[in-house]
Amino acid sequence: MDDILLKLGKRIRELRKKKELSQSRLAEMAGLNDKYLGEVERGSNNISVKNLGQIAAALGVETYELLDGAHEYEIDRKDITQKLHAIIEAASDEDLCAIYGFASDIVA
Repeated sequence: MDDILLKLGKRIRELRKKKELSQSRLAEMAGLNDKYLGEVERGSNNISVKNLGQIAAALGVETYELLDGAHEYEIDRKDITQKLHAIIEAASDEDLCAIYGFASDIVA
């Protein structure tokens, strides 16, 4: 249980900082106590579904987005494209064929 609370707190903090909100301001927007929000972000307080919904609304996201681990794999498309291009440029002909086959299997 502690692991999920830590991950949830980390995600809330990440979104709060992305929106350039202080803990105090987010707590105010969500109708919560800022001390409580700090505890939630540290994973030291079990959050209710109601409060989770209030935080999500204040952050302008759906509640499930706070619980979804997919955000951990978000990428900068331009950055990853540049990295792939560099790999392709450095690849041998044989490796290039293997990369193409692998990519085709994934995308198709």
